[in-house]
Amino acid sequence: MILTSEQIGEVEQLADRLKKWQRGDMPHAIKDYSRYSQLIRFVEPQANIVLMDLSPGMPETVRVVHVKLQELLRKASQVDILKQENTDDARLEDSNLLRLARDFVLMLEPIVKNAGQITLTLNDAEQGLNDIEQDIIEALGDKTLTGDKIAKDTGHPYNFKFKSSLSGLRKRGILGNKKPGYFLEPEYESLLKK
Repeated sequence: MILTSEQIGEVEQLADRLKKWQRGDMPHAIKDYSRYSQLIRFVEPQANIVLMDLSPGMPETVRVVHVKLQELLRKASQVDILKQENTDDARLEDSNLLRLARDFVLMLEPIVKNAGQITLTLNDAEQGLNDIEQDIIEALGDKTLTGDKIAKDTGHPYNFKFKSSLSGLRKRGILGNKKPGYFLEPEYESLLKK
């Protein structure tokens, strides 16, 4: 599907709203709300317009945009909860939230540049995985494992670099973490090499 100039404009406006939200450059009435409420009021309406415009001809791209939007909203909700409990954790997660928004903007750019002549996949949305990250995903499959068990299964040392890769996948929403360990989020099962 080749995008019309109107559709390209809608995607550009979504990217612009995400950038403004990151900078705190929003109407004063919205600035006073929590991160989650800001996204719901300022970004999500534009995202819904993009999703409706692209859905007939670009279903895979729409799915990727939808997944990233839900991931952003989920993270914003977590940040708002943390802000009520612990300021240090809240600041860390807030910076992760802003990075997630930046990644979302970077993901939208190819749609505009190529005028819809490409289809995004979740692999594109994640901007590629390094070897350790791919090994972690493969080791997990549909299992739930602890970090040291994943390291053993992949043949990597359970060191800072490995733990950073685990943490990065977790922060990007690709992995979940509940006792007894890490698991691959269902929407990212497509990252598994069959």
